[in-house]
Amino acid sequence: MRQHLYIFYSFVFLLNVVHVFWPNTVLFTIIGLLGIIMTAISFPRADRVFRTLGIILVIAGTFFFLSSDATIAEIPRFFAGNVGILFLVSMLPWMNSAVKAGRYNKLLQSLLGRNVSGLGPLYVRSEMTMVSLAAFLNLSSATISQDLLREQLKDVQTKVKNSFILMATLRGYSLALLWSPLEVLLATSIFITGADYIQVLPWMLLVAALGLTFDSLIGKLMFRRHQVDFSAKVNRGQPTGKLVQFVLALVLFLSVVVFLGNVIELDFLFSVTVSILPFALVWALLIGRRRSFWKIGWPSWKRSTNHLSNFIVLLLTLSFLTESLTASPYLSYLQDPIVALAGSPLLIMLFIQAAFLVLTLLGVHPIATMGIFGGVGGLLIESFSPVTLTVLLATSAIATVPSAPYGLIVTITSVALRMNPYQIVLRNLPYSILLGFIGIAVALLTTAL
Repeated sequence: MRQHLYIFYSFVFLLNVVHVFWPNTVLFTIIGLLGIIMTAISFPRADRVFRTLGIILVIAGTFFFLSSDATIAEIPRFFAGNVGILFLVSMLPWMNSAVKAGRYNKLLQSLLGRNVSGLGPLYVRSEMTMVSLAAFLNLSSATISQDLLREQLKDVQTKVKNSFILMATLRGYSLALLWSPLEVLLATSIFITGADYIQVLPWMLLVAALGLTFDSLIGKLMFRRHQVDFSAKVNRGQPTGKLVQFVLALVLFLSVVVFLGNVIELDFLFSVTVSILPFALVWALLIGRRRSFWKIGWPSWKRSTNHLSNFIVLLLTLSFLTESLTASPYLSYLQDPIVALAGSPLLIMLFIQAAFLVLTLLGVHPIATMGIFGGVGGLLIESFSPVTLTVLLATSAIATVPSAPYGLIVTITSVALRMNPYQIVLRNLPYSILLGFIGIAVALLTTAL
């Protein structure tokens, strides 16, 4: 049964595609009913932290629902709101499969393997490489670079080595997420605000550039005293051709997404989702890796889709909470702090950043926090333009990624380095706060122009 869940899930996603082109209340209700079934199937299979969060979201959503004027017949539609985001998550393995089929995962190893004089310059190179490539390589960029850096730094003191690896890889990874069209948090923020990705992109690149500049300087200064000879350990391959292909593919993918959004006028989230498989397939064909692409991609996609339990429980129960909250009179309690700060946009921004950070440290996934602010999105749009609000929400959410104690990337790093996740959190917390402030500064800049 579990090995064939991808068939059922794909059917639900197909109905969601039909609904995009043929909005229909009955169809949306059917999608919601199937979403409830998906949640019931996934709940016992989800990790404990997601089961706990799902229970909390359902209880809170039920409370808000009972206080509203909504009817029982509307409940299924409350579970359908985030199926589009779930569809995007299910499609991500196809792009990663194209990367693996083209052996672009070796590119990161080649770039990190060049000779350097010490840990200071290596930190800068490591972080820049992560920012450049993680947009497509995603989690694999972090795992590959961590494995390589552990080998390169095996003669370095363990404490210094671990600090170097967790800082360079996790921070570089988060800086790539800021502008990657494949990042769920960025796509969700655009989904909430209705902003145009091409208008948001320059500002997110500015946040990433400033974050990279400041953190590279900090890392270089922190590790400048540690001189290590890498001459016997480096890979002297020339990855220039692969790098050009990779950058060209990224530019072309962004162009496809922009075309679908601005010319065909499709929703950004949907544009990214439906572009992934055709683009990845054409990419694999052009580089002569069609067979490898299918050999890697099909099992990878089935396995990933069969194991969507954590995302299903989180996203669909979150949709129920958000819709119930919107329909309830208690929405005003969330609105009150924002209304009270209506004349002070800076204070609203600081409140949003603090909410993301505190809730993340308590174990709440940033997507859940994003959904909560989505419930008051209309009120926030009255205070900020869609572009400003997108920059604020996306940066505040993504800034917490290196400091999320239950986040996937932190968990992977804690296992790889044999460290307590909270040690990683404490090391990266100053960076998360700094990146959040940079996001606020850039968001304020968008209001001035």
